[in-house]
Amino acid sequence: MEEKKIKRIKTYVNGLDERMEGGIPAGYVVLVSGSTGCMKSSFAFNVLYNAAKEKGEKGLYLSLEQSKESLGRHMKKINLDPDSVKNTVTIMDLGKLRTEIGEEALAMGFKVEDGKKVSWMNALGAQIKNYEEMLGFKILVIDSLDALCVLSAMDNPRNELFHFFEGLRSMGLTTLVISEMHGEKKSFGKYDVESFLSDGIIHLSMEREKRTVGRYISVVKMRETKHATDYFPLLVTDKGFEIIAK
Repeated sequence: MEEKKIKRIKTYVNGLDERMEGGIPAGYVVLVSGSTGCMKSSFAFNVLYNAAKEKGEKGLYLSLEQSKESLGRHMKKINLDPDSVKNTVTIMDLGKLRTEIGEEALAMGFKVEDGKKVSWMNALGAQIKNYEEMLGFKILVIDSLDALCVLSAMDNPRNELFHFFEGLRSMGLTTLVISEMHGEKKSFGKYDVESFLSDGIIHLSMEREKRTVGRYISVVKMRETKHATDYFPLLVTDKGFEIIAK
């Protein structure tokens, strides 16, 4: 019996997709982890931008840290102009979400429905569902998980993260969740469970090399995928993202 071919979403990092069977399996929730300055946001937007350019794939970039304008200016500097894909890629920032979900709910970490408290994380999941039905996107970026956890007053973070990730999978979305790594901490998420809950982990790092700082990328985990686990030097040029591999 012939094995069913898995649909994959390319990372559009030249040299990397070839080393992970063509890209990320569609419908996966993938952590994009690393310290500040590793270009996590740029990597994630690169996926949305090029999927829109090459295949007309619709995407949503949910920015909980930067404003839409600030993000746009940054992406233009690396030749990923949001205006050129504005019909297929939607950027939604915290200001817009405040309007959609409610200022008071955001401040308290929950919203109230029928007199009952509802987790803001659950409310965001419901809002993403609304956006998906309205916009028809299939690739989602959440920037970042740390900001989401700060906004959400979670009584049981591990349980709520589990249901949040499962909700994204149930919608069939391919989701890149940006996760900050702090200091010497080796875990890829704030609560040490995100690695198990996610379907994949892409780690971006920086290393000092004499008088310069080099960026590296590795596919630490990707279910149902044969992939290299090396840390490859990552370059961002006028032609896009690429790795240096022997």
